[in-house]
Order: sequence, then structure tokens, then C-alpha cells
Amino acid sequence: MNIIYPFTSARVKRARMLSYAMGDEFFASVIHDLNDFGHEIKFSTFGGAGAYEPFALSTEKIDTPEKQQQFASGFWSMFEAGNMKAKLRFSAILGADVNAHYFLHEIMHFYQDMHGLYMLPLQEEGVFPTLLDANSDIVAIMFCEAWAEVEAIRASWALRRNGDDSGWKGAIKSPDWRDLALSYDMELQSGMDEKCAAASIFKMWYEGVHRQFYEAHGLKIHNINFARFKDGAQGAGNQEITQNLRKLELPMLIARLPKGGVPSYFANIDWRDDIYSSIKSPDVNASISKLEELYGAADNPNIQDIKCGSPPYIWNRLRMSEKGASEIKKIPTS
Repeated sequence: MNIIYPFTSARVKRARMLSYAMGDEFFASVIHDLNDFGHEIKFSTFGGAGAYEPFALSTEKIDTPEKQQQFASGFWSMFEAGNMKAKLRFSAILGADVNAHYFLHEIMHFYQDMHGLYMLPLQEEGVFPTLLDANSDIVAIMFCEAWAEVEAIRASWALRRNGDDSGWKGAIKSPDWRDLALSYDMELQSGMDEKCAAASIFKMWYEGVHRQFYEAHGLKIHNINFARFKDGAQGAGNQEITQNLRKLELPMLIARLPKGGVPSYFANIDWRDDIYSSIKSPDVNASISKLEELYGAADNPNIQDIKCGSPPYIWNRLRMSEKGASEIKKIPTS
């Protein structure tokens, strides 16, 4: 590790990471959106390797067109005041290479959040929202984590070929993702098609020892959100809650991505394989079973019913709506 790095200013650290990511065409577009939305990037001496903090907005019940317009206006007012920013956290001591790699991973989470892949419901006062059940929340979180890391490895490998090996060296130094990066590199060096190599390490992510951590982490996030939403809708009975739970099928989540936003290697993945939709940890499964005893098992796959309340998601939707309304369309003359 460069012993000077921990004492380098946060401004310089941020500039280095942003500049590195801009070298990749896809990540450059994500950085553009990140800058437009606004971000807060901090470095902690005792922090982990990287973290992105998704959260959902809370509001009064918006059940009329007038309230919907008020909500949109209020959102833009908060946004323009700088009260909503993407929050990213990194280690001050792990070094520029590791942070370059983890920056790619974390801004992938911003991209996922922009398209509502965390499925965080809008918390409306007095309304119990439609939301994912516990198993589905965990499946969604693991999908986002696996995809973020595969994209970080793909981009850092490609950037190394173009002359900047910072993020690739960071991947090799990472105790979590070193094996994935080396496997990807070995398969490409052996002549394997890139789409096949990417799909291979995507599945390899699910087979890793870290899976147990992410299953437990996903359950913890679900329990926190579930308790918060129950508090916001006092009096909601178990039957009402059951009716509002949704079961996730991963292809439905992927369908939320914009045209051209689905990686080509996803076509090489067998989404029917239960490695992507099942929970392996006995303790986590036991907790899910207890929840299902209370509320039943969700069987409704209509995740489009969920009102996502993530600020990047709402920002992206409102921005696209405004852009669509302002586009000048040519009127045929014949």
C-alpha cells in the first residue's frame, strides 16, 4: 500500500476514483448521472472496503393527481436544495487501487438504484405498501451484489488492457473478489468468449463463501424495512399484509432495466437454476419460515405494483418524464 495515500486529501481521492471510472464508456455514463444527481463520497479510517447507502422516502398519502403533483414539486425542491445525494463510503487506508475497484462496484449500486432494482417501497403515511417478501428481498440484494462485482471485474480488466491497471490491481488485492477476478482472467486468456467468462463468474459469485453473509444481510435489511412500514400503517392486519407481499422472479427485475441496459452475458445465465432464487443458510431459512407462519408465503409476482421510493429512482423517472414531455416530435406532412 502507498503509505502516502491515507494522508491524501479526500478531494484528491475522489478525483482519482472519478477519473478512473470515466475511462470506461458505460461507467462514464453512470458517473455523468451521479454528478447530475449529486454525491457525497467519504473516506473512513475504520470503514469497510466500500458501501452505497440506499434509502426510501417517506411522505403523506398521495392518492390524488393534485397530491402527486405536490409530491413531484416537493421532490424537486428538496433535490435542488441539495438534500438528496448518493452516499458512498470507502476506506482511507486500503489504497488507491482497491478503492478504484470498489468505486466501480459501488456506483453500479447507484445505477441499480436509479432503475429501482432494490425495490424499496415509498413509505406513504397511513398506507401499508406493496413490498417484497423476505426471500425475495434477499434474492434481489444478492442479484445486485453479484452483478455489481461482475461489472467491476469486467471494466477493470478492460481498463487494464487500455493502459490503466489500478482497478485490476485492486481486484487482485481484494480478499473477497480475487478468486473471481483471477478466474475471469484465466478463462479469457484460454480463449473463452467474454460473455461466457462473465456468466461463469456471475454464477461463481453465488457459490462463494461470502453468500452466507449476504443472505443474513439481506434478511436484516428486510426486517428493518418491514418493521418501519408496519409502524407507518398502524392497524394493518396480517391478511392485509399478506395481500401486499410480492414474490420476485429475477427476469421480472431485469425487465426494469432500460433498452440496451441488460448485459449481453445475461443471455448465458440459466435463471431457472435455483442457485439464484433459493436461500442456503439454515438460520436465514428458519427466520423466513417464521415470517411465513405469520403472514403466509407470497405467491403474487406482480412487482410492478410496488411504488419504489428510492430518491435516485424517483429522480430518474421524473427526469425521463420531463425529457419525454419536452421532446419536439416531427409532424408528418403527408
